[in-house]
Amino acid sequence: MTHTAFNQRLQQRRKARRLTQQQVADQLFVSRKTVSSWETGRNLPDLFMIQRLAAIYQTSVDDLLGTAARSVTRPVTMLGPALAIMAVGRLALPAWPAMLLLSDVFLLGLAILLVGWWRQRLPVLVLRGGALILSILLVSAAWNNLFAMDFGLQLVYLLTAVVLIIPVATAGGTWYRRQRNQQVRG
Repeated sequence: MTHTAFNQRLQQRRKARRLTQQQVADQLFVSRKTVSSWETGRNLPDLFMIQRLAAIYQTSVDDLLGTAARSVTRPVTMLGPALAIMAVGRLALPAWPAMLLLSDVFLLGLAILLVGWWRQRLPVLVLRGGALILSILLVSAAWNNLFAMDFGLQLVYLLTAVVLIIPVATAGGTWYRRQRNQQVRG
């Protein structure tokens, strides 16, 4: 919180309520100079006063401090379940060393996408594109029966691909609906 932004918010909230500094001071039992010093940045009110100011201005303390919760929406992914399915399949089913190495590469790709999603470092397009690419690679590996893959491992690959592709497919439907609604409005 910068003092300048806080002071400006105090002044804006007071003016929005059409109150003078003297009226606010009277309600808080402080001098007008004290309210002025808060709004100019010479001093800051204590927490009790901030609570009372929020009540007078009919706003929340978070809003007054500028720390109001920002809605951070993460895209819906099934990376966690896909990683779990892949890990269990990798550990539980017998496979050739080359197949284990391929499974490890897929697990690494899933882990990178999951960590990027969790830390909110990857854009939505990269997440969905990565999930789509991994899904295609998993299906093609199972379909081509690479390295004489065990049938159980083929099922694990296909199930992982389906779990990964569900949010990508539903996101496409959401995009299509948004586009159609904009055309109807326009």
